Order: sequence, then structure tokens, then C-alpha cells
Amino acid sequence: MFRTSFTQAVVLYRHRVGEIHKGLLLLTLDMGMIRALAHGAYKMRSRFRTLTEPFSNIKVYLYHDPVKDQYKITDVESLSIFTGIQGNMVKFFTASLWAEVIIKSYGGGESSAELFNLFRNALKYLDSAMPGSEHYISQQFLWRFMALSGFRPELSVCSNCSVEIKNMLFFPAGELAPFCSKCIKGKCSRLSSGARRYLQTTLRLPLSTALKVRLMEESVISLKQVTFQLVQTMVESPLNTIKSGMGIL
Repeated sequence: MFRTSFTQAVVLYRHRVGEIHKGLLLLTLDMGMIRALAHGAYKMRSRFRTLTEPFSNIKVYLYHDPVKDQYKITDVESLSIFTGIQGNMVKFFTASLWAEVIIKSYGGGESSAELFNLFRNALKYLDSAMPGSEHYISQQFLWRFMALSGFRPELSVCSNCSVEIKNMLFFPAGELAPFCSKCIKGKCSRLSSGARRYLQTTLRLPLSTALKVRLMEESVISLKQVTFQLVQTMVESPLNTIKSGMGIL
């Protein structure tokens, strides 16, 4: 393996290492998720300081230490900073939710470019989104991410009795597949028929086209509740962003 390399990346997470260094978790185009150290990135005059903030899309040059099995960032070029996300609470929480889902699912098991391109494109649309449209972008990202990860549920058949479902779907806690009204037991999240048709229609479309489709408010609420339940079931862990972003997301 070459000790030096370069790739496109989006910063998922950053933390301070010592007083002036920055540890980064990157989602890359062709290497999956990697951790890398940006030496001196917290110095006031460092080029790395602003270019390595969360959700920045960068071209990153890396040195791999084969003994420590660690990556060190030797240079960075900015591709997109997404200032619209950095300066808006709703957009920042939305992007943070996506990043947390990616991290807790270990990149969804994906090392290909598909996840990287989905994440980067969703960030691009989120960055320029009009107020009120953020949740549509988030739903599209999360359901497409579930599909890439192999966890997106079939929305037309009851997982218990295999009967075709044409109306409302029910998702019991801890389940990734829907039930019909005759098979449910206990408390369930409900996906309205309008939300179900929305997903069945838009998930076949390119992301840019899908984002033009809108829902009735009650269906939006139903869709959010089910989606948040499903992604937390998928990653087998509560998501801190959902808890802290209650009323924002």
C-alpha cells in the first residue's frame, strides 16, 4: 500500500487532540470512513482550521503510518464549505443527524462511492434549501441510506401475514418491517397512506426530482416519526441528535 494518497472526503466529526491538533473522522469517496490527524489545525493561522470543520467537502492529502496504522493529513483543498449549513440551526442539526447515522452504522457497511455521493449531494441541497424544506431532504437521505445499507422496508406487504397493504402501515418498536392493522399488537408507529405513497413514488426518482414533491402536514408528521424509529432500530442505538434536536428536526 502506498504511504501517500489523496481522496475526496466530507468531515463527519472533529475533536481536539492536545492543544492544537485536530482529530477528524472522514467519509471518503473511495476509502470508506477513516480517522486522520490534522497537526496544528487549531492554530489561529493554520490553513486546516476552517477547512476541516464538520460537513466540509474537501480534497485531502494523506500520509499513512504503517507502524501505527494512522493517517496524517498533509494538505487540504476546499471543494465546498456549505456555509448555509454552518450558520443555520435546523440545517446543522439535520446534517448532524445524517452524520450520526453514518457513524453509528459504520458507514452502513458501504465502502463504495454511493454513500459518499448521496451524503455530499444531500448536503448540497440542504445548504441552499428554503426554510421548511429541510425535512424533505432529510427523509430522502435517510430512506436512501437505509436502501444502501440493505435495511429499507418493503412498503406494500405485511411482514407477518404477507397480505398486500394498500393503506396505513404499522411499525412496532424494534421492527424494521411493517405490519397490517390485523397483525399489530401493542404500541406502534403509524405510516399514513399518503406518506407510504410519497415514499413509493419519490424513492424511484433522482434526488433532485424527488425533492420537488410535497406532503400534507399530517403525513409529514407520520413520516418523521416512523423514519426516526426505523433508523434508531437500524443502528441499534438511540440517536443523540434526535433527542437533543427535539422540536428542531
